[in-house]
Amino acid sequence: MPEFKFSLPAITSLNDDQQLAYDPRVPMLITGGPGSGKTVVTIYRFLRAVLEKKHLMLFTYNRALIYSIKGTLRDRAEELFGGFDQAQIDKIVEEQLSTFYNWHHKRIKYFNADADDRTIKENFEAYVKNNERFDEIFFDEGQDLPRTVFSNAFVLSETLSVGADRAQNYRGHYKSDELEDIIFEGLKKQNSDTDRQYLETNYRNTKEIFEFAKEFVKNDPRVWGMATDGFRRGNNPEVRMGLSKEQQLEMLKEIIEANLNSNIGILVHSPEEITIIRQFLQRNDYSCANDAVVAKSFSYYYHKMSISDENAMKMRLSSPFITTFESCKGLEFDVVILPFFERSDIATTTINEDGRFKATPSHYYVAVTRAKNDFIILCDEKPKALSFYTTTINPDEDDDLPF
Repeated sequence: MPEFKFSLPAITSLNDDQQLAYDPRVPMLITGGPGSGKTVVTIYRFLRAVLEKKHLMLFTYNRALIYSIKGTLRDRAEELFGGFDQAQIDKIVEEQLSTFYNWHHKRIKYFNADADDRTIKENFEAYVKNNERFDEIFFDEGQDLPRTVFSNAFVLSETLSVGADRAQNYRGHYKSDELEDIIFEGLKKQNSDTDRQYLETNYRNTKEIFEFAKEFVKNDPRVWGMATDGFRRGNNPEVRMGLSKEQQLEMLKEIIEANLNSNIGILVHSPEEITIIRQFLQRNDYSCANDAVVAKSFSYYYHKMSISDENAMKMRLSSPFITTFESCKGLEFDVVILPFFERSDIATTTINEDGRFKATPSHYYVAVTRAKNDFIILCDEKPKALSFYTTTINPDEDDDLPF
């Protein structure tokens, strides 16, 4: 199976909106939907500053995303880092890219997302008391961090750039319709030069996949207002119902074996489901070890997973990649599969330890939009989350979709 890395197009392929977000040498709030290039622009703004030898940090919320970005930067080091030697590149990749929570835990203390402004500010001040301030900080997936981070991060650096999408806001730090304005107002208050750019176009999904995805977020006017006539065309999403757990696992294997040259994402509700799939693949001679045979390798991620497997993942992310809906943001796959989807009826009505629902319609919107070419749901009984779906298609109308 292929190694899984973050898909970073050439900088020369940036479109007009992306170029407007990349070019200014000022703090920037970059907003846009899935596949619009928020992370791509953030990475290139970061790399430009790296080549200028500035003291920087790039933060994401998601560990799987930061590992995939690191893999891409290492793989394309000669192209992206110019004349830097290997020691310099290793230092940048290892020390200047991190999840915000991991960095805060290692450099300051455990980060409490519910802490007030004063506490967050004091923690940042404690850091700069013993460390050099950053020339610039880049935050990707900014909607996953509370307002208190952005209103106090100027203690760490005078220049902050943030990427965010209100439709991917399922941690509950903001009211979705106010998210981007709140972050921008906080940035602008601290640095009046802060600019803002919205990326309008989705470059990842086919029309069929995006039309399916937006059915999960019927109340989002921005998503529904996006014109899809210019999207590339592709295969209709598939919903395969009436399958037992064992049948779904066998079908997963069939899909994997039929897509040996594709990056495959398997997205589920919980670590328990990841364990079920991992053990099934291992029984069928697949391995997530660092020295696994490429054709039989896979990777997985969830919080507090096996240390040995996480260390192996840091070295080599393999497809198929199995993770939860919580951890898939920022990632992109040729094929996305959602097995055990009958469990959505439980997940969308069960509160987790953070006081949030284990899954929401936004989780499913994000999951579907991870897919570039093919999207497949496997389930036993049809869950309420798929109430919009019907297999009835009018053969006389090419534009009809299966819902």
